[in-house]
Amino acid sequence: MMRCALILSALLGSAAAAVAQSKDFTVRWHGQSFFTVTAPSGKVVAFDPHVMREFERKDPIKADFVCVSHPHNDHNRVEEAIADGKDEKKVKVFNGLKLDTKPVDPDRPKPADWNKIDEKVKVGDASYRFRNFPCYHDEMSGLKRGKNALFVVEIEGLTFCHAGDLGHTFTDAEIKIIGKIDVLFVPVGGNFTLNGETAKELADQLKPRLQIVPMHFAVDNQPDTLLAPDEFLDSFDEKQVQKLVDTNELIIAADAKAEKPTVTLLNWEKKKK
Repeated sequence: MMRCALILSALLGSAAAAVAQSKDFTVRWHGQSFFTVTAPSGKVVAFDPHVMREFERKDPIKADFVCVSHPHNDHNRVEEAIADGKDEKKVKVFNGLKLDTKPVDPDRPKPADWNKIDEKVKVGDASYRFRNFPCYHDEMSGLKRGKNALFVVEIEGLTFCHAGDLGHTFTDAEIKIIGKIDVLFVPVGGNFTLNGETAKELADQLKPRLQIVPMHFAVDNQPDTLLAPDEFLDSFDEKQVQKLVDTNELIIAADAKAEKPTVTLLNWEKKKK
C-alpha cells in the first residue's frame, strides 16, 4: 500500500510539473510597437517599450530581455517601462543602435550607427539567439527619420521578427540574410513607417510561417497622425485574418503548424492593464 501511495504521489507530481510548464508562447501587445513574448519556460522577451500616455499602465512590465529598435521615445523607455530595467544583472538589453552618451558637439549630435548583434544566450534549458539587421526609418536611407534596426530573435524553438519603425522593403539578398521566421511584428500605420500596402509587400517577402501581427497604427485615443490597420488587413484573404477585439493576448503553440500565416489584430483597452 505504501509503495502504491509513493507511485501515485510521484505521478501526481510529474503531472503538476507538466501543467506548470506551458507548451505555449504568449504574445502580449502593450500598444504602439511594444510587445512581450512569454516563452514556455516563463522567460520574457520585450520589444520597443514605451510609456506613452495613450497606452498607460499601472505597473512596469516584467521582462528578462529587451530589444530596442531605435532611440526614439516611443520605443526605448526601458528604465521606466520595464521592471528592474535599470539593473543590468536582471534585464539584458539589446540596443539596435549605438547610444552616443557623450557627443562632441551637443548642438550637432553624430547620427547613431548600428550595433552589430548576433548573440546566443542560454538560461537553464532555454536557448535564445538575438540578431539585428541594419535598416532605415524611411525609404530614403534614413535622410528623413534616421536609422532603425530589425530584430530576429530565436526563442525556445520559434523565431520572432520585430521590424521596429521600418520604412522600406528589402532586397532579395537582404531577405536571405534575415532568414526564415515564424512570427512577424510589422508597422502598418504609415506617415512614419510602412503603410498598409508596403507592409503587405514586406510580409510577402519575409513569408512568416505562423503569425503576422500589425503594430504602430492608430487607435481610438491617439492623435490623428497614424493610419488605421484596415488597408493592411484588407490586403489579405478574409479567412486569413482574425481580430481579437477583447484581448491583447495571442497564444501560439510551440508545435504549431500552418499552411498560411494568420494575420492577427490585437486590441489594447485602457481597462486591460
